[in-house]
Amino acid sequence: MARRKRQIIEDDADSDSAQGSDDEVDSEHERKRRRAAPVSFVAPSTTPAFTTSSNDNTSRPPTPRPPQDRPKPAAPLPPQEQAHFRKIGGSIGAQLLAKMGWQSGTGLGASGEGIVTPIESKLRPKNIGIAFKGFKEKTRTPAQEKEEAEAEMDAEARQVREKKSEAWRKPRKVKIKVEYKTYEEIVADAAPEVAPLPEVAIASWTPSTDPTRIPEVRHNLRLITEACKTNLDGLAREAKALQDRKRFIAQESARLQKQVADESDLISRLQQVTLVVDEINAKSTELSSMYEANLDDFSPLFSTLLVEYSAEFGRYRLDEIVVAAIVPVVRRVVAQWNPLRDPFGLVSTFQTWKQALKVNAADPSAELAPMTPYESLLWNIWLPKVRTCINNEWSPDDPAPAVKFYETWARFLPPFVRDNLLDQLILPKVSKAVSDWSPKRTSVALHTLIFPWLPHLGLRVEDVLDEARRKLRSSLRSWVPADGVPKDLNVWREVYTKADWDAMLLKYIVPKLGSLLREEFRVNPRDQDMEPLKQVLPWSALLRPSIFAQLLETEFFPKWLDILHMWLTQPTVNFGEVAEWYSFWKKTFPEDVQNMRGIARGFTRGLQLMNTAIALGPDAPTRLERPDWRAELAATAAGATAPKTAIPPKTASSRTQEITFRAIVEEYAAEHNLLFLPTGRAHEKSRMPLFRISNPSGKGGILVYVQDDAVWGPDGDEYRALTLEEMVLRVNK
Repeated sequence: MARRKRQIIEDDADSDSAQGSDDEVDSEHERKRRRAAPVSFVAPSTTPAFTTSSNDNTSRPPTPRPPQDRPKPAAPLPPQEQAHFRKIGGSIGAQLLAKMGWQSGTGLGASGEGIVTPIESKLRPKNIGIAFKGFKEKTRTPAQEKEEAEAEMDAEARQVREKKSEAWRKPRKVKIKVEYKTYEEIVADAAPEVAPLPEVAIASWTPSTDPTRIPEVRHNLRLITEACKTNLDGLAREAKALQDRKRFIAQESARLQKQVADESDLISRLQQVTLVVDEINAKSTELSSMYEANLDDFSPLFSTLLVEYSAEFGRYRLDEIVVAAIVPVVRRVVAQWNPLRDPFGLVSTFQTWKQALKVNAADPSAELAPMTPYESLLWNIWLPKVRTCINNEWSPDDPAPAVKFYETWARFLPPFVRDNLLDQLILPKVSKAVSDWSPKRTSVALHTLIFPWLPHLGLRVEDVLDEARRKLRSSLRSWVPADGVPKDLNVWREVYTKADWDAMLLKYIVPKLGSLLREEFRVNPRDQDMEPLKQVLPWSALLRPSIFAQLLETEFFPKWLDILHMWLTQPTVNFGEVAEWYSFWKKTFPEDVQNMRGIARGFTRGLQLMNTAIALGPDAPTRLERPDWRAELAATAAGATAPKTAIPPKTASSRTQEITFRAIVEEYAAEHNLLFLPTGRAHEKSRMPLFRISNPSGKGGILVYVQDDAVWGPDGDEYRALTLEEMVLRVNK
């Protein structure tokens, strides 16, 4: 601070010394003012407000101009210029100038008023650009060099004078007392007496001679204001940072206090858990020494762990303690337990501990997860006992014990244990029993082996049902009408689609029933054998009504109408007996069968025949026409069949169209009570599979194949496309 203050005073002294030696020392008042100036003040400008331009040599008198008629005497040249003139003396330019009267050391021109020293070029170094690193190509004239030398001498002389003028002054030692105050104290001291800062028009400042407008003071005030503002901003930022830090410390303190409280509570709860675990270990040791132990003795202790310490139960895997405690007792109980006779054993206890017995989630990733203690208990102790009982004591012919056991334990078993129980123990025995099943060798129905397990098989159901369906088809293939309706055949409808069920009966049952009526049934009013018809009527509940009605229309009513016509054409016919006979046959059929359209049409045709005979009277024997029931059926079918286009637009591949059109043909044949069955052979030329379309009796029919959205049937030795109506007519011929 003292140095800067001294510098300000020296700058003032320099300014004063330029005006003369009389103002060399400032007044005492001025010196006190300068000492009181702040450290950051700048020295007042020594440039006067108003100046007049002058040459640098104003202190020298101008050199009188010599007369024009008198030549300018040659000035003595310095050694450097003399060497330069000697260097250029032999040049062409110097010789030409010498011829014109010029001499070295004199100025150019007729009167010698031009330059004395010629301009000297300064060679720029190689590969250096213009003004590179401040390089100047222009040389200085001797006059400029002289002026610069004189200016340097004047500056050195001024510095010497200044040092001499300050030599007599003894610098005053100023002791600076530093007082420290806090931010709050500074604000408290300054707040009551805050005076407005002087208005400083910085933008309008210009040098002036007005003593009331001191630019140095305004400048220093501006510096003070900016310095104070900067300091206050810094203090404000520091105060804000301190407040944030204080707030953070308070939050951290609260968090740590809460953590300490939580840790203390956790330690207390762990101590309580330890006491409960010690009681469980003591109870386990006590029950291990007893012959008849009961797992229910653990229930109060396990309940305490689950209810009061549920969070610790999962966090610290207390289920390991539960399983470890019950293992000795479970081992002894399982050794004396029979799962098939007592499927509820241990279930009540495990149901109470269901939350304590952890099981992995049933997802694909759980297969790779290690077994929980409870799963390990089931796998190593429970499952071996179950495996022994099922393999050695259980028979699939009596599925009830195993089904009851499985349904009881399924909710307590992990997925992999359930799968092992089904895939390795139960289903292999069921599949073997289905493969060995035969209606002639066993009295057990096939469905009793499989149906109880269907709700539990899931995706395995098709594997089991495929073998069962094959067995069922095999039994129906060897079935004869004399055996009656197979026992519980109706229950198999639940595992077949409607189309598959109808197709199976059309293939294995309907042809045999039609053959029975055609070959063994006779209509004889005097000695009627009803046995063949009794074997057919029970199938009305299993066959589709249209199929069953067509079966009777084809095989029963032609024979029945022939006998009725024969009776009505007798000369001594008794219409009362005929009416009784008609009522007898109508009552023979159940009401639901009578209401079938084909059956009602047949009895209506018989009633019409009776009414016609009564109307003809004595002429009935000769005029009553014999009914051709088969032809009437064909004509009715042709008249009732509306022409239709069964060819859908080609919007898919040829293979998809073939399958779609084949389905349409099958449906159309079913609507007209015709069988559409594959033959297992192929057409020789087209190599397309052949199908047989026939009536339900299985007699006759035609061979066709499906190609290019058409049904191709035989026409002589060749095949041609048939419409669906033509196909039906050719089958019914």
